[in-house]
Amino acid sequence: MPKEAKAREISVAAETDMLLDTTVNDKRIAHLLEKADGMTRSLAGNRGFIWTAIGIDSTPCDMGCSFCSHAARWDAYKTSPPLSEEEIVEKAGQLADGGADFVVLRTTQHYPLEVLQRLGRLTRDRIGSDMHLVINTGEMSLDTVRALKDSGYSMSYHVVRLREGQDTGHSVDMRMRTIENVLRGGLELQYLIEPLGPEHSAQEILAEARRARAVGASGTGVMARVPIMGTPLAQYGQVSDTYLKRVTAAARLEYPDGGQHLCVHPPTPQTLHCGANTMIVEEAANPRDTSSSSGPWRAFDLPRARAVMREAGLAVRPAKAEG
Repeated sequence: MPKEAKAREISVAAETDMLLDTTVNDKRIAHLLEKADGMTRSLAGNRGFIWTAIGIDSTPCDMGCSFCSHAARWDAYKTSPPLSEEEIVEKAGQLADGGADFVVLRTTQHYPLEVLQRLGRLTRDRIGSDMHLVINTGEMSLDTVRALKDSGYSMSYHVVRLREGQDTGHSVDMRMRTIENVLRGGLELQYLIEPLGPEHSAQEILAEARRARAVGASGTGVMARVPIMGTPLAQYGQVSDTYLKRVTAAARLEYPDGGQHLCVHPPTPQTLHCGANTMIVEEAANPRDTSSSSGPWRAFDLPRARAVMREAGLAVRPAKAEG
């Protein structure tokens, strides 16, 4: 490695170590939050992005992840019938017309490929070709990824979760195989550091921040774990907004040359001034709750997301009614 690149790497490591050290006073890291904010705004052309996710089903899952309300073993979710294809396409269309940049179809671990293919084609026809249609589902073979791309999907959300294999029923190898298949199959990859809890160390957080860059994700960020009563990890609670800001900045500093979509979830407006420029609006089934929502999760809807972006000085995609 050239000396200049090595020096930059050492400098970034020192900055991110300081950010994630909770004994360091907030005033001492304020300049790093500003630095991360400037990097993202420059990289994305001062653009804000809105990720909209539709939870298709809440089928009890046999993987037993220790934070997930859909895990069958915890019996924490009031299971509801899957959305119909008509409902999914209608919701997707409304979100696209409302100014979303991404429409995500999210399922539990085992979901029929043929249904996802049909939904991809129908949804793509409804939302048009100028936005991302994202698949967030279980593990995928290369053939599955290629079939989904042919059905209209352009991106996948897939990550190695924090403490994968310890707090989840998956393994790191299993998750990485799917990520490799996603990239080989021609889909873009969105990769967040998640599900972040108070017990996770700086080393664990930075390992996933660096993995996002190593795999070449087109988007990165951080998702804080939402405690679900009845799941084992609920006892640890949720990270503070102050710490979430620090992790957000660390994610950007570790990925300065790509991943223009830096997402934070749950929606935390303060993070839009320390490196984040993307937020999520969720509807229907949700692993961060104990029942499906008839409207936007926690009432954070598309108009509110757009307003928050604009208040932070970020431009947003025009809604159909504006254009």
